[in-house]
Amino acid sequence: EELDAKREENIAKKEAERKEKLDAIKAAKAEKAEERRKEEERKAEEKRQADAKQQQLDDLAKKREASIAQKEAERKKKADALKERKKKKQSSKYSKQEILLLKEVYDQYDSDKSGAVSITEMQNALKGGALADSTEAMLNELDKNGDGSVDFKELLKLLYPFATQTDFDVMLAWVAPPEPPPPPPKKELSAAQIEEINKIFSLYDHDGSGGLTVKELKEAMKDTFLSAEELEEMFKSADANENTLLDRREFQALMVSTGMWDADY
Repeated sequence: EELDAKREENIAKKEAERKEKLDAIKAAKAEKAEERRKEEERKAEEKRQADAKQQQLDDLAKKREASIAQKEAERKKKADALKERKKKKQSSKYSKQEILLLKEVYDQYDSDKSGAVSITEMQNALKGGALADSTEAMLNELDKNGDGSVDFKELLKLLYPFATQTDFDVMLAWVAPPEPPPPPPKKELSAAQIEEINKIFSLYDHDGSGGLTVKELKEAMKDTFLSAEELEEMFKSADANENTLLDRREFQALMVSTGMWDADY
């Protein structure tokens, strides 16, 4: 009986050890399963956030493209209207080709390109010719304002005595040198564009510090095909207060200065 009791005790002890091991294995498996579940949830949440971020960027890009297309259509409409007005304004009953040819001949006499033909220039042009001796008398007849030379307008008035002031204005416009282009206007972002840029800023300001680091700027600009060195140089130039962070205003200025964002004029 004593042996049976010991034997049963030994069996019970081993059974308890086996059960303890099984429970430990089950607990370990459950822990690993929980870890896998949490990791999958973490990855799913990261993917959800990334998808949401990409969707926001896609929506912003579509709005920006639509805005650019609308502005381009408006600019084209204004340019066409201006072109039409200029066309109407520059109409005349006289031949443009004839005036251009006359100006070409006149410029040959105007050797110093001053815009007026002097007595000396006329004498040099007619040197040896039958009209050389009468040059001064000719110029005096043409020189209506008495400045000792003949400008192209005075010549036109002599050749086209019945032309109106509007006709003369059109003729002079035909031969006038092209006006230099105006300086580019200062670029300014509209309220809607500032809002869109602020959304992008907030997407990449991960720590909510109110400023973008170089790393965060590189992430925001990863689809621009700019190199890391170029982005670092851009960051340095945009960091006006040199605090190694781009605040919202500096980020907006960067968008305008680099041409990465269409700005209103």
